[in-house]
Amino acid sequence: MKNKLIIFDFDGVLREASWTHMYHTYRAFIELVGKDPDLFFTDVDSFRKWCDYDWHKNEERILGGEYYPNKTLNEFFHVYHDGLVKLFPWVPESLELLSKKYRFAILSSSVSVSVKGSLGDLSRYFSCIVGAEEVIKLKPDPEGVLLILKEMDTEINDAMIIGDTHVDFFAGKRAGIKTGLVKWGMGDWEELSILGADLLFERPEELLEL
Repeated sequence: MKNKLIIFDFDGVLREASWTHMYHTYRAFIELVGKDPDLFFTDVDSFRKWCDYDWHKNEERILGGEYYPNKTLNEFFHVYHDGLVKLFPWVPESLELLSKKYRFAILSSSVSVSVKGSLGDLSRYFSCIVGAEEVIKLKPDPEGVLLILKEMDTEINDAMIIGDTHVDFFAGKRAGIKTGLVKWGMGDWEELSILGADLLFERPEELLEL
């Protein structure tokens, strides 16, 4: 019986994600709520310095306490950003092969409907999908990891999180599980590679060596 669990981050690990996509999405959102994006950032580099991995904090800075019905950032991302990205082409085959040895879960800062929409039929591989709307605190807080472990009745020694940024690493570390980081996501590889993750993956095919 399979008891080992892999918790995947989604954007940047299984689904394409880039700072350019994020930049254009945030600019569109800021314009939607009637503000000038240039007051916050003017190019991708300045956006990277401005942007927090916790989109709640970004939304708070943009809206400044103002209420915009049906225009929250997570809802907008599902409509706008999801149209710019798709699953990496190697994902279906890799999930099929790895599923023979492991159970899968997803912990994403995107909403679960966005994750499931991109996965389509591949959702069947995941016993648990936790999106941003299901936790109070996003990564690097371990809340989502601990929720998945409880939901799937899994011991910390039997679980690993695989992500593409430092927030994934610290969420796993603080929950007490093994950590893995990938090179093909949004994180800075030089910074990620010295964090002390249990495993580093420079190419997607290396996942199959787990």
